[in-house]
Amino acid sequence: MPSLNELIRRFYAYRGLTSEGFVYPILTVHALAQGLDLAGVGFAAGSFFVGTLLGEIPIGYLGDRIGRRNGLALGSVLVSLTHLGFAFAHSLAGFVALWGFWGVAATFRSGTTDAWLYDTLSDHGETASFARIHGRSSATFYAAAATTALVGGVLYEQWAPLPFLAAATLTGLGTLIVLTLPEPSASSTNEGFSLADARTALVRVVSNRRVRSFVLLSGVAIAVPETVDVFVQPVALSVGFTPATLGGLYVGLMLAAATGSSVAARIGERFGIGGWFTLGPLLLACGLLGTSVVPVVALPVFLLSRGTNTVYGTLQSTFLNDRITSHGRATTLSGVSMIHALLFFLARTVGGTLANVTSPLVALATFGFVAVGSVVVFRSVSDPFASRGSVAVD
Repeated sequence: MPSLNELIRRFYAYRGLTSEGFVYPILTVHALAQGLDLAGVGFAAGSFFVGTLLGEIPIGYLGDRIGRRNGLALGSVLVSLTHLGFAFAHSLAGFVALWGFWGVAATFRSGTTDAWLYDTLSDHGETASFARIHGRSSATFYAAAATTALVGGVLYEQWAPLPFLAAATLTGLGTLIVLTLPEPSASSTNEGFSLADARTALVRVVSNRRVRSFVLLSGVAIAVPETVDVFVQPVALSVGFTPATLGGLYVGLMLAAATGSSVAARIGERFGIGGWFTLGPLLLACGLLGTSVVPVVALPVFLLSRGTNTVYGTLQSTFLNDRITSHGRATTLSGVSMIHALLFFLARTVGGTLANVTSPLVALATFGFVAVGSVVVFRSVSDPFASRGSVAVD
């Protein structure tokens, strides 16, 4: 059987191949070129989260039934098909359908990726390494995305479908890599996992005060950088970028994300998870306020947003996985993703509409301070980081 180090190297390779970086610099540009306005782009991009919302329960359940590895492989195949569709989309309805299907496909990886990693580490008695390895895997993902993003815009100017076809090809190769990974023995206890078990796993998360409060607090905080992503391209084009040069900007964004992932564990140790989920929203809100006054600072603030978001992701996974047992882990994490999907859909839809009425930068600054106020309220009313005994979801 391969050593743990070998398995982790393969896992890193899978993460890199499924980064989809070719399409990142031009997806919004492509939608705008087909006649969508900012409200349409916000709604279409928000439909990604409608797909995750509709797919999380059955797909999280399916992930526990067919195994972590097979779920990841199937997700990669579906994402490849999604990019093939984007290559030739020409209408609002088409973009809404494809972004929604992308969301459904992504649910095969949302909870299952973390579940496979955590259970594999559990098999080897190394769960204490989860935050470090999760952060490095995310850094690998974003480094690969930066490399491919660098040429994505250039390919787009040669022929619009090219970056989508390239992303579909690499994601397909990721399917072959993930099929070489073993199924963790910890997940074998899920054999016979029933719909009643799935319902119980979700109810236990919802009924747990600390986990429930954390899911809502983190969702509001993460909704801000998720909405920022929609407007990076139109703002960059307005200050002189072209589709070909957007690749360079996205290299910076991916490196910022990779940096955030690589230092997330140290940030958690330095500030605590609760400290970061209070400080992070405030830093980003202040930066976004500055962009609404002095637009030239928008690009460095976008870098801050990307880095902040990946720190959120790693620390959120650590907080939740430490409180969820292996049995039904993928389904439970899928329930968390459902709640976040609803918040992100509303944020992107409202953000696009508000951006049409005002401007993208004013809309984002408004969202930033709404998030800060929400975090303060959550921590005042039901602080998920207060120590009050065991809170494991089992």
